[in-house]
Amino acid sequence: MRSLKLVSAAGALVLAGTLGLAACSSSDDAADTSTDAATEAAADAGNDAGFEEFNVNDSQVDQEAEDQISVNLVYFQPVDMEPAGAAGLAASDASFHMEADVSALADNTLGYGAGDFVPGLTVDYSIAPADGSGEAVEGTFMQMNASDGPHYGANIALEEAGQYTVTITIHSPEENGWVLHTDPETGVEGRFWNEPIELTWDWDYTPMEW
Repeated sequence: MRSLKLVSAAGALVLAGTLGLAACSSSDDAADTSTDAATEAAADAGNDAGFEEFNVNDSQVDQEAEDQISVNLVYFQPVDMEPAGAAGLAASDASFHMEADVSALADNTLGYGAGDFVPGLTVDYSIAPADGSGEAVEGTFMQMNASDGPHYGANIALEEAGQYTVTITIHSPEENGWVLHTDPETGVEGRFWNEPIELTWDWDYTPMEW
C-alpha cells in the first residue's frame, strides 16, 4: 500500500507539472497572439499614416536634369504648416499641397549621396492653362520637413478643372550661397548649373474633395 501511495503521489506531481506547463504554454500563446495583434495594428497604423500622394503626371514621374538631380512632382490634400506667418496658404484656403522631391542621382559629381535630398535651392512653380487662356498660378516652393523627410512644397489654390502645364524652375544652389570644395583632396568634380533648370509636366487636373 505504501508503494502504491508513493506512485500515486508521483503521478500527481507529474500531472500537476503537466497542467502547469499547459497553463504556461496557453499563457505564452495568448501573449504571442496579443503581440502579433499589436504588431499588425502598428503596421496598419503605419500604412494609414500620411496622405495618399498623386503624381501630377503618371508618365512623367521622375525627370532628370543636368545629370545631377532627379525631380518628382506630386500633390495631395492641403496641410497645416508652421511657422504660420511664413507658411503660405492655410490648409483651409488651399485646393491641394504640391510637393517637389529633388534628389541626387547616383552618378552625380557634386558630392551628394545617391538619392539624397538636395537642399539650398530656390524652386519656383507655375501652373498655367495649357491652351494659353487665363492667368498662371505662380509662386515659390518652401523648403520644409514632413514625416517622410524634407522636400520643397506649398499649399496652392486652384479651383478650375482642366488641362494645365506645370513648370518647375530650379535655381542653382550657388545663388543662395552654397559653395563647393575644389581642392584635389576633398573637392568635387562637378560644378553647379549656370542657368535655372526648367522642367514641365502636363496635368489633367480635377479638383478633389479631401
